[in-house]
Amino acid sequence: MKLIFTFFCVLFFCSGKAQPIDSLALTDFSDAVLELQNSDLMRNGTLSVSVKSVLDKKTVFAINSEKSLPSASILKLVSTATILSILGGDFRYQTFLEYDGFVNKDTLNGNIYIRGTGDPSLGSDRFKEYPSSAQLIARWTAAIQKAGIKYIKGDVLADASYFDTKTLADSWIWGDLGNYYGAGVSGLNFNDNQYKIKFKPGVGEDDPAIFQGIDPSIPYLIFQNHVATGERGSGDKTVVYGNPLSNQVILTGTVPRGVPTFSVKGSIPDPAAYVAYTLKQSLSNTIRIIPETLTFKLAKPASMLSTRKILDEYKSPPLREICQQANFWSVNLYADSFLKKAGKTLEGKSDYDDAVKAVTNYWWNRKADMRGFFIKDGSGLSPSGSVTTNNMTDILSLATKEASYPDFYKSIAVLGVNGTVRNLGKGTKAAGNIRAKSGSIERTRAYAGYVTTKSRAVLSFAIIANKYQQESSRIVSEELVRIMTLLAQL
Repeated sequence: MKLIFTFFCVLFFCSGKAQPIDSLALTDFSDAVLELQNSDLMRNGTLSVSVKSVLDKKTVFAINSEKSLPSASILKLVSTATILSILGGDFRYQTFLEYDGFVNKDTLNGNIYIRGTGDPSLGSDRFKEYPSSAQLIARWTAAIQKAGIKYIKGDVLADASYFDTKTLADSWIWGDLGNYYGAGVSGLNFNDNQYKIKFKPGVGEDDPAIFQGIDPSIPYLIFQNHVATGERGSGDKTVVYGNPLSNQVILTGTVPRGVPTFSVKGSIPDPAAYVAYTLKQSLSNTIRIIPETLTFKLAKPASMLSTRKILDEYKSPPLREICQQANFWSVNLYADSFLKKAGKTLEGKSDYDDAVKAVTNYWWNRKADMRGFFIKDGSGLSPSGSVTTNNMTDILSLATKEASYPDFYKSIAVLGVNGTVRNLGKGTKAAGNIRAKSGSIERTRAYAGYVTTKSRAVLSFAIIANKYQQESSRIVSEELVRIMTLLAQL
């Protein structure tokens, strides 16, 4: 009883300026939190919760809110809030098709360049009103033809120099890198930096699964297939091992039996090189490139940029739409690209470490408590990166004061309605009333976002359950949803 009394006296606070919180509902909420924290589910772990009024950042409830814990994907809220605050929702990335040298009649004595500025959405199928990767290749091919070029005495080069060459965070684990969610960030991204791998499962369990190729085709990748057939309905249990420094890809794990084909997704090792290769292949059908080879190269950083001429300029969807995709569907590539873009814009440095410092300082200067904010990337994929729930609710509260807040708020999925939280809290008062980002990595489950109380006050919240019993993952998730449901009744 003494422990609970201390929590109530020290950790509950309702500002006199803020709209009142239902005290009985707050008691029910706090009882549920303490019950989970003291349960066998969290015997070896930590439950951290922070709830604040966005009006004045005053704490409504907190427990272990200054413990620095793995963020998982709720970190994407920081990345999207930051980039929207810096650039605004109307911002559009630009990608350029250029050439250097000179055109003599129908011959280009020079090189073709595809120059990126970090657009993570380039060629993505997520944006139906914008060209797909295949449509962009066709568009660029047509632009070169329109310029009257029939011969190229040079090469087709990818210019990804807008960002640094370190596409992956050092803290990402080896088992993630070749999978679609472990795609690295380039100055020139393409097709969400991913491809589909097709398998034909065997008849029985443990039978070899036949590798049937990838889409889109990337002929220079070499695959070693060790994937077997798993239980019916077991889903995707494959692991794709690859990295940007090699064209070797190793496939392991299982795909389910009982289906004619099964597809999984891998990450393109070097998306910029892939763009150059694909455009060069497309051009070879109608334009002679001398020397005649389908090898690909990267342009040197800012090589002769002032002498290049633009053949085509492509603009991305508005930033608000890209941020919504990042938060609704937890797209790591987008969030990590936002981190690098923020670092580049704020400090002129896009490598992960310097970009992290820039983002940390950005919110520190806005009076957020950044103690314990030890992130390693922008997506939360790194298991060694950590935040406090107090960091999260401070940043979320401060984000409401930014001009970009309406776009940021709309970028967060609605519990029980859409995004990764669409199936949570259905039939409760939380459904339709909580904007939340979910997050999950090994033995960590997290939620963060905003809730509107019965008195119409807006609260920021963050919940992280870390190191719970692995076999109890489903139960812990249900308990966290129950806590959010009670939060919606304040």
